[in-house]
Amino acid sequence: QRMTDEKMLAQREQVRRLGQRLAAPADGEPMVLLHGTELNIAPDGTVDWPAEFLDGFDVCVASVHSHFSQPRAQMTRRFVTACENPYVNVIGHPLTRILGRREPVDVDLDEVFAACARTGTALEINGSPHRRDLPDEHLRRAKAAGVKFAIDSDAHSTVQLGYPRYGVGSAQRGWLTPDDIINTWPLARLSQFLRKAR
Repeated sequence: QRMTDEKMLAQREQVRRLGQRLAAPADGEPMVLLHGTELNIAPDGTVDWPAEFLDGFDVCVASVHSHFSQPRAQMTRRFVTACENPYVNVIGHPLTRILGRREPVDVDLDEVFAACARTGTALEINGSPHRRDLPDEHLRRAKAAGVKFAIDSDAHSTVQLGYPRYGVGSAQRGWLTPDDIINTWPLARLSQFLRKAR
């Protein structure tokens, strides 16, 4: 919301400094902190920042937040173009639905699944009870196509940080295993996945 280059660069520096402290704590286990962002997928499939700016992030999630009524072919091309961006690691809430408020977009999911598998782009399993997107009824089909997934909370406040458990439930109903979920992987494997074709 109203994020500027300057605000994001300041945040990036804060995360870097905190990451240095967590990597060598005075007591306890070291922790690696990744800096990520959610990008908007524009109607033509492009995202917010140019490549040189995106290269500074460890992980980028790209999501559709507008123009929900695009025709099926155009919406599908929009998602595929985002998958083909070497800086997009995860496609967020792929159906864009909000339960009881907004219907899913009209998109060829099989084509999106194929693009994700081809480009090494994960699909989000959004744990928000208002979204539950990607729904479990699509997960087995996506897995069969070779897709990997990321489970998250879509938290907009600290009280929503427990939402991943709903995403885990969806993953279980879709017969996914930890091997299918990138945020269960060891750091070395995750880091390799996040580099995509770069």
